[in-house]
Amino acid sequence: MQLRQLRRILQEVVLAGLPVSMAGCVEGGSSDECVEIARHTFELETPAADPPLQFQIDRCRVDVDACNALCAMALSRSDLNGSLTECEVEFRPGVVSAKVTYEILHNYAGCPVEGRRPHGLTRLPPRHATTAAGAWLAEAAWLEAASVHAFVRLAHELAQHGAPRALSRGALAAVRDEIRHTAIMTRLAARHGATPSAPEVAAPVVRSLEALVIENAVEGCVRETWGAALALWQSHTARDAEVRAAFRTIAQDELRHAALAWAIDRWATPRLDRAALARVATARDVAAAALFDAGDAPALPVLGIPDASDLRGLVARAHASLWQGGRSCHA
Repeated sequence: MQLRQLRRILQEVVLAGLPVSMAGCVEGGSSDECVEIARHTFELETPAADPPLQFQIDRCRVDVDACNALCAMALSRSDLNGSLTECEVEFRPGVVSAKVTYEILHNYAGCPVEGRRPHGLTRLPPRHATTAAGAWLAEAAWLEAASVHAFVRLAHELAQHGAPRALSRGALAAVRDEIRHTAIMTRLAARHGATPSAPEVAAPVVRSLEALVIENAVEGCVRETWGAALALWQSHTARDAEVRAAFRTIAQDELRHAALAWAIDRWATPRLDRAALARVATARDVAAAALFDAGDAPALPVLGIPDASDLRGLVARAHASLWQGGRSCHA
């Protein structure tokens, strides 16, 4: 499957599930067109009866960099539905005036982006996470960093098996993308109170072409392709403007990585016998079916992670368009 065809399919998969108000934001439009900027001033009495609120007031009084936390608390405790972008605080006798600017996504739908995991990867929890969004972003950063190892190894193995140089070059280009993605996710995780772990990967071993193709089918034709679809969704639905911008970039990069995986499959599968092809197909089908298990994951609107209903729909459309019926990765 060529890049252009894959891009069209994933756009259709995502577009079909977005609220009507977001339909014009897919490809060629800015996510910001779907966002309303709003402002509100909170008048907070001090000393506050609520100790956590007073704590934030006291912190803001002595450190202007801490005032965003005060504004965020005031916004989160209100009936207003939005994501903080600006904060201005004024202290008056007995009152703190917190002027907030925030974004409203009127219609939105709520798993880190699934990158290419290297063989021998050891799962580690975030080193530190204070919020659900931070934990998600920290795991995403961990996965992106792990993908660096995976693409370095893939480029080396492709060369060993005599693949066209364009495929190895594509894998090395993906290494640079994943290094950039790791930095982006790490920065966002820090904003949301989390510090990711560094991936631990066992030393590479020499593998057969069949083993490479099976891993490529699972990690590339399924997981990276799914990651591109989910990142595209998040680039339109995340409440956090910086998250939307990040996933606009990541979605396009992951789309190229997915197209590379399908190109590798297109080159490699004619070199396998019938029994090996059957094992590749089984591994791919199991990986695609496993995506449905994420349907009960909690939504995180600030990151654009879909709720259970939208997530099941997104998986079902991707499955029907890309993997249903036992078709090969390059069908």
